[in-house]
Amino acid sequence: MKRIMHWLLPKEEKLLELLAELSNKCLEMANELKNFINEYAAFERSERKARVQLLKNIELQGDEISHRTIEGLNKTFRAPLDKGDMIQITVMLDDIIDLLNAAASRLVLLSIERIDVHITNMADICFASVAEVNKSILQLRNLKQLKEHCAKIYSLEKEADTIYQEALSELFHFYKNSIDIIKYKEIYELLEATADKCKDVASLLESIAARHS
Repeated sequence: MKRIMHWLLPKEEKLLELLAELSNKCLEMANELKNFINEYAAFERSERKARVQLLKNIELQGDEISHRTIEGLNKTFRAPLDKGDMIQITVMLDDIIDLLNAAASRLVLLSIERIDVHITNMADICFASVAEVNKSILQLRNLKQLKEHCAKIYSLEKEADTIYQEALSELFHFYKNSIDIIKYKEIYELLEATADKCKDVASLLESIAARHS
């Protein structure tokens, strides 16, 4: 009977480990996207497609971890934090991975040839934001540490929003080809949405910290 209950009730530590594993996968994805964008101009199309497949593989790994995390949460009667909060964090982390993967795939799918400074800067901000999210998740038991990380995420999101607005302004002012406008606008939106999603994670983490203070 004990063995059955052990299987039905995943340990608290195991659930936190799965959440940390998913968060680490987010950081891996953000880093790979940043590197892909920085090296994009030097790649032939076949190399670009290969890198996109690499990121797709990371996304699939993230999906598998996300599934195991939610499955574990649904099976346990006791979780380290509120089960609804942990499920929401899991879904948000999975969303971040999906957005980063979408940005990478769209670069090749839309035949983007020139990486502009806005894309580079927003990818750097996405990486920095995900890094702060990752630190928060890895320190989830120490809720007092969350405030500093969340403040950095909020600041980075504001920076991303400013760059996004500047990018759109230049796009509509200087670009005459409507197809190019559509292409670049989609890339900007995916990167800006990633920073927004990181802000959503920070907001939830702050709410959790406030409820446990």
